[in-house]
Amino acid sequence: MAELFPNRRRRLRTIVSLFAVGTTLAACNTTAAPAPETSTPAEWASETSNQPAPLSAIPQSTTTTSGTQKQAAPPPPPPPAQPKTNCIKTLRACGFPDASNTGWQHTGVKLTTTGVNLTADAEFQINEPNTVIDGKDIRGCVSIKANNVKIKRSRVRCDSYFPIRIYDGFRNAVIEDTEIDGLNSGTTNAAVGFDNYVLRRVDMHSLGEGPHMGTNVVIEDSYVHDLASCDICHNDAIQSSGALNVVLRHNTFINDAMGKNAVVRIATEQGDSKNFLVENNLLAGGNFAVQVRSQGHGFPVGVRVINNRIVPTWRFAPFDTTDGRIETIGNFRDDNLEPLTAD
Repeated sequence: MAELFPNRRRRLRTIVSLFAVGTTLAACNTTAAPAPETSTPAEWASETSNQPAPLSAIPQSTTTTSGTQKQAAPPPPPPPAQPKTNCIKTLRACGFPDASNTGWQHTGVKLTTTGVNLTADAEFQINEPNTVIDGKDIRGCVSIKANNVKIKRSRVRCDSYFPIRIYDGFRNAVIEDTEIDGLNSGTTNAAVGFDNYVLRRVDMHSLGEGPHMGTNVVIEDSYVHDLASCDICHNDAIQSSGALNVVLRHNTFINDAMGKNAVVRIATEQGDSKNFLVENNLLAGGNFAVQVRSQGHGFPVGVRVINNRIVPTWRFAPFDTTDGRIETIGNFRDDNLEPLTAD
């Protein structure tokens, strides 16, 4: 018995040890493992927010069977505007000058006679260079004897020979937005003469003649109409007896006077005529719309009559080109748009 007791104690320690091991193992098996994280780590947030969307979320372009992208057809262009006929009846609607867009009234200015001092012969003389006359009612004829004179937004009423005259040797006269009234004079007065001047948006009426021109003259966007009739009148809306470098562009010239000759007359009684352009005007009346003649100094050289609308109210023909030839391109009748040439 004494020998067996120590062995019994060893067996008891062994059993206790085995029981402790088993308890530990059981505890390990019954402890739940932590669940895996499902949220995105903070350091990945920016990366995932910029990830490309799946293809199913991207709008896909419509393609044809050949793989090319289908695009909406552009709308057809509007048809070109057709030229109007009979513009003589509705000048402004056709874009031509008339009393509503020339002269002083369309500018809204209120005219005054302040500073308009006339001579005993009812002449308003301009003798200082660079003078500007603006908004004046001039009841007399204007004499320009200085360079770089400008008359604008004014009215000139004169029944003598030249309501506005630029004297020889003076340059760069400009008349704009001004009315020239010849007061239906019985004399054969002409609106403006002679060299180195520009007319823009000038309304000229009740005169025996429109402007006379010599050298370096430009007339544009202006209106000559209602020429005066008289026993000795031989009216021309535009007259030149010898000219160099003249441009008549986008004007309305009407010559319905009793003694009408031409709407535009280009001749050489007083000298050579070279480089004369008549472009994009409306021409009405006269024996001829354009008359070009050799009268003393040969036939005018370099006359070009281009893209003008001619009203068929001429007495004889649209063109008179005695003794020579001129260039005529793009001219047509106002009533039916039929082309007109001097050939």
